Amino acid sequence: MQALGGASVILATAHDSKAISSLVDGLGPDGKVVIVGAGAEPLTITPLQLIFARRTVRGWPSGAAQDSEDTLQFSSLSGVSPHDRTLSLEKVAEAYDQLISGRARFRVVLTMGG
Repeated sequence: MQALGGASVILATAHDSKAISSLVDGLGPDGKVVIVGAGAEPLTITPLQLIFARRTVRGWPSGAAQDSEDTLQFSSLSGVSPHDRTLSLEKVAEAYDQLISGRARFRVVLTMGG
């Protein structure tokens, strides 16, 4: 991300503190990581990662109906689309294993039949 100028905002939805910590170096000057998915493990971020580029890490509670409505409206207006991995219901164990292990890089969606 740095080769492209660094990100302005990164929305961290994963429950993986190690993955979230690794995002800070992808921020540009004045960039923000906004955490909406949280696990119990601590983040590993040094003050130097934040200070010299004026980066911030913020937590944001989400899950209320209005948050979902705002997100859908923003996505519609800005052309944002989800990155999903679709698996059949028969592969529910594989989908669950990917989520729990942290290997899922996209939202895993289960489909009925086929």
